[in-house]
Amino acid sequence: MGAQQSILEEEAAQPEAGAVPEADKASAKPQWFLEAGELEVEVTDKFSFEQSSKRATFAGASGIWALRFPSSQAFQNFINEYNGKLFENIYNVKNDEGNREKVFGKDSVLNLGAQETAASREQWLEDVDMEEAPSTAERFKDKYAQNKNTPIKGVRMGAGDRSYLVRDDQIEVLKNVYGGVQDTGTSFKITPRKGGSTFTPSKLMLMNRERRMNMLSPDTRTKLFNTDIETGKIVNEWSFKKDGTDVEIKDIVNDTRAGQLTDEDTFLGIGQNRLARWDMRDPTGIVQDSPVLGYQGGKDYASKVNFNCMATSGDGYIVVGSEDGQIRMYSERSLTRANTAIPGLGAPISAVDVTYDGKWVLATTRNYLMVVKTTYKDAKEKETNGFKSRMGSRGAAPRLLRLKAEDAELVGGAPLQKGKFTWITESGREERWIVASCGNYTVLWNFRQVKLATNDVVSYGGLTTCTSYHLIPKQESVVDSVFMADKFTASPSARPGQDESSMVIVTSNNVFSLADDE
Repeated sequence: MGAQQSILEEEAAQPEAGAVPEADKASAKPQWFLEAGELEVEVTDKFSFEQSSKRATFAGASGIWALRFPSSQAFQNFINEYNGKLFENIYNVKNDEGNREKVFGKDSVLNLGAQETAASREQWLEDVDMEEAPSTAERFKDKYAQNKNTPIKGVRMGAGDRSYLVRDDQIEVLKNVYGGVQDTGTSFKITPRKGGSTFTPSKLMLMNRERRMNMLSPDTRTKLFNTDIETGKIVNEWSFKKDGTDVEIKDIVNDTRAGQLTDEDTFLGIGQNRLARWDMRDPTGIVQDSPVLGYQGGKDYASKVNFNCMATSGDGYIVVGSEDGQIRMYSERSLTRANTAIPGLGAPISAVDVTYDGKWVLATTRNYLMVVKTTYKDAKEKETNGFKSRMGSRGAAPRLLRLKAEDAELVGGAPLQKGKFTWITESGREERWIVASCGNYTVLWNFRQVKLATNDVVSYGGLTTCTSYHLIPKQESVVDSVFMADKFTASPSARPGQDESSMVIVTSNNVFSLADDE
């Protein structure tokens, strides 16, 4: 490990969770700390609990600590008490039935405070091939890399021949090949058509069979810049307007997961308190000098929902993540009401993803990824999903993916970022992996192993937690880790559904192609 490890074994007595007076009396937020001997650490969601060894593991001031308990009952009593204090630290209200109902709702898939039920585990196993041997993430090997001195800000993968790197105000074109990407030596500057300085886009979206690129500027959030990729020129600067008023948009996505491969002229966008569909076609059929995007419907929330990120499935189901940790699921038809809203665990959601078939949703927070199974059986035992109707408590309990305490210290406390599934572009195939970036590392989870996980390790509120993963180290900060489209498997001879994948890791100055081709 990157730091000295210190283990505290507490064999004889159960440690006590006690109140420590707040340093700031003006703050109403309770501050609970765990005290064991001279050790004192704040009660946070970074603790994990291992059932078989009856251990609570966490990072302390001087390394990694473990508290071990003399009996299963003592261990469970501690978990129950700890979860109660954690609730008060996060939500700033007393841990009672009324407040828990206000936070999580009467009928929620988040049954915190209880371990995953046998019925929930059965739902996770419904589509798992028990005869299939799990793949190992160690099969991903570096194939080649490229380096330039200009810092890399981001990457946008294409499902066709090309992908794109963002280097300040310049877009660099990459060629997609089996097993990775290659430098083409081609790039273009992002210069507004009507004058003004170049800019670094905050969001990129490919559309119109990947012939056009839409981008948002971090400084001009009410405008959409539309670029012709063939010429590398911005051809239109569209305005986001509703009822004649400028609208700020912070994220944009295609209507469907494979929408960039179609001729769709509509797309989705979110603002802080807004979800909307926009149309790039001018209703008069004449391209105006200052075109305004057509508002095709959506919802403006009166309260601050603080939308942060969004994603769409192959059928156009929509998932939106918020700063308060909520996950909202919308059908492809209606943007005015979320059919399912899963309350947050207190941590802001920085990224979301959804599988092509819409059966699974992934939400990223700085300390963990949450995987949600969206399908369930309704009151008539008919299979449906949380995008089309309210899931309530009928769905399976979510699972958390997180780093072990020693690895969280190894990465220097860096946050998990940009979690995503394997990239599937057509129905009939399954996502095999989940990937996220974390400091100088890429973290890979085998999705099948997540589905097969037992509740031996639990964290926040008793949720099953998966701590089996593979770390891929790099010498500098990882900007993004992303799978290539499924057509670019490691080998051109790969059969449909064959367990081969290709991945690109982008660091501050390098691009690495990795292939699972053993």
